[in-house]
Amino acid sequence: MRLQMRRTLTLVLLCLFLFGALIYKINNSPLVNQNGILREYLVGGQVGVARRPATRTILLWSSFFGNRRWNLPYDTLGPQQFREDLGCPVYQCELSNRHEYLPSLELYDAIVYHVAQPFPVLLPLPARRSPHQAYVFALLEPPGETKHRLSDEQHFYNLTMTYRLDSDIVWPYAHVLDTFTGAPIAPAPFPHWRQPPALGSWNDSTVASLWHTKSKMAAWFVSHCQTLSEREQLAAALQKHIQVDIYGKCGTLNCARDDPHCSEMLDTDYMFYLAFENSLCTDYVTEKLYDALQRRIVPVVFGGANYSRFLPPHSYIDANRFDSVEELAQHMRFVAADKEEYISYFWWREHYHLATFSPFCELCASLHQPSWTHRTQSYDNIESWWFNGCRLSSHIRL
Repeated sequence: MRLQMRRTLTLVLLCLFLFGALIYKINNSPLVNQNGILREYLVGGQVGVARRPATRTILLWSSFFGNRRWNLPYDTLGPQQFREDLGCPVYQCELSNRHEYLPSLELYDAIVYHVAQPFPVLLPLPARRSPHQAYVFALLEPPGETKHRLSDEQHFYNLTMTYRLDSDIVWPYAHVLDTFTGAPIAPAPFPHWRQPPALGSWNDSTVASLWHTKSKMAAWFVSHCQTLSEREQLAAALQKHIQVDIYGKCGTLNCARDDPHCSEMLDTDYMFYLAFENSLCTDYVTEKLYDALQRRIVPVVFGGANYSRFLPPHSYIDANRFDSVEELAQHMRFVAADKEEYISYFWWREHYHLATFSPFCELCASLHQPSWTHRTQSYDNIESWWFNGCRLSSHIRL
């Protein structure tokens, strides 16, 4: 009798256990408890994040055109420098150009490779890498200045840091900020610009007074004479229609780079500055343009970028908007001869200003994103992505 009772009790307990397990399984099924599963994961995830090191580490593998610091203030920067010197919103990062800063190369969260210079001969690439370590393709120059054979570097880079707007970290020469809100407006794929005021409804007394002193048409400072964009041919064709003074190795005039008069004469002597790029590549807009925007002169741009993504409307003249050099020259003569028309190109100064930000701020922020821990993607054809953004010719007739 006792044996029978024990068997019955054991069977009841087994049934209760199985029933409880079934109820637990149902309650924790994604069919009925999606929110609970998500909450449990996020709570557990927060604990995991808290246990991770508070800072992310970045190594600069090689120099930036001979500058080991990449124009940063120190060889090694910590969170304090990221916050105070670079002004980064997310600043819990360490960056160094010293390979021995950490005991092993695998410990760095990101290694930045400057692709406009070849890999250092006496510095072999890391023999091993962590699965979640970022190798960053960094380049501020156009594809024609690439010094790597990218066909040999497939599945090598995880992140891109270039001037292109489809880069993981966008690294432009300058940003346009809204003066009243401080918000960055451009570069961006679809910037929201204010509309220029009606002609004659706005005035800049400084530009108005300078207009009377500007006796020359266009200036161009250039030292790279043979280019993929063939900008030198465009400038030569333009010289047949208007005055173009060319300073530097490619012209007949000279002006020392550190001579302040060179910049001042753009304000006082010239109507236009030729901001012609050496390559016709997507989003490639360099300091030539931004330097001109700092002066009281109208830039004439020539490049492969959609300039509406970079500059306010009616703040520049785009050579690619004209079918021929003769039409471009005719438009420049019209703008130069009409005082109100010329002044109207400076309307944007009342609403916007230029600023520069370190790309390492965005890189630091990217490394802190929770998704980065689980990201193992790489560029399987970095050569195609990088080279396909350029073309060799423009439609404008010379």
